[in-house]
Amino acid sequence: MIDLCSIRKVQSALKRFEETLEAETGLSLNEAMCLCAIKKGLAEPGLLAHELELSPSRLTRILDGLENRKLVSRRLSDGDRRSITAELTARGNALIEKYRCADIPLPDELAFTQK
Repeated sequence: MIDLCSIRKVQSALKRFEETLEAETGLSLNEAMCLCAIKKGLAEPGLLAHELELSPSRLTRILDGLENRKLVSRRLSDGDRRSITAELTARGNALIEKYRCADIPLPDELAFTQK
């Protein structure tokens, strides 16, 4: 059973993790998750939004920021020229590879334990 009174601890731990992630990588948690999803092959914005549980407009803002920082590029889809796909740039791919095994520790509070 999950201790519902621990929700505040988990929330605080996640906030600290996000702050560490941003300090180490320059990425927000949503940006990092977006880059990882693209790396795994999710290139179509609709699929990315669904996978990351983000609204399409929020995903667009995230992709805009990543594209401005030259971490992703968007282009017309090869299969359907009416749609676009997102792909990692060399710089985005290098960032993912560098931090794939980074020593950014997950706070203990983020591990749910059974009682």
